[in-house]
Amino acid sequence: MSIIELKNVCYVYGKKTPYQINALENIDLRIEENCITGIIGHTGSGKSTLIQMLNGLMKPDSGEVIVDGENIWNKPKEISKIRYKVGMVMQYPEYQLFADTVGEDIAYGPKNMGLSNDEINHRIEESARFCGIDAQTLQKSPFDLSGGQKRRVALAGVMAMRPKILVLDEPAAGLDPRGRREILGGICEYRKQSGTTVIIVSHSMEDMAMYCDRLAVMSHGKLAMEGSCSEVFAQTEILKSAGLDVPEISNIISALRLKGVKISRNIYTVDGAFSAICDYVRRSKNG
Repeated sequence: MSIIELKNVCYVYGKKTPYQINALENIDLRIEENCITGIIGHTGSGKSTLIQMLNGLMKPDSGEVIVDGENIWNKPKEISKIRYKVGMVMQYPEYQLFADTVGEDIAYGPKNMGLSNDEINHRIEESARFCGIDAQTLQKSPFDLSGGQKRRVALAGVMAMRPKILVLDEPAAGLDPRGRREILGGICEYRKQSGTTVIIVSHSMEDMAMYCDRLAVMSHGKLAMEGSCSEVFAQTEILKSAGLDVPEISNIISALRLKGVKISRNIYTVDGAFSAICDYVRRSKNG
């Protein structure tokens, strides 16, 4: 079941000027409920413009943005309400932080929702846990934190509002492999426990293959294709025309197949490759 639907959405930057750019052209896209959907595309493909349409930060020049069955622009004066339902963490989290302490920053959204102090404290603890923020860090100034820690705080602040839809622009950018696993793993666990629909923008094909249920590929302001990870990564020519590639592990699998290793070509994650190679070794020993 779709929780978000974009119908023929268009947006133009610099309209009627020599610098006019068609950022989004006739986008028709459905986002499935309780799934993790990845939005991928080369720089300038329209990804960031698209996700800012989802909670009313930007308004399409034409077309409809439907969330939970309602066009979010039917009542323009109430557009701010959509941001409690569609929470967004931008690529540069330092622009979302402003309070004296991390705990106060996370509490800001729940306080504006009129929740009790007990419920606010519960949500601070819960979202901090999902984002790997310890009790000591809650007492620190967010401006004394590293870029990766700031990203965790910004994410926790949005999670604490328990939006029905969580939109993340490059949530693991700049993090080391361990940090990427921790924050993306925490997002996956949060989704499982809360039932939240998650949308992730990322340049990392490896992350997309590992954590997403479905993918949408943007290219030059258009939706090039969408589908499951296996469906999308099987279309290597379309990906290459969009300036993208399959996950690196898939190239390694292809090289092994050329060497005569009989394993499936439809492998896009390290875990999948490990299982397939182990299975091949067992078959070789037994055969």
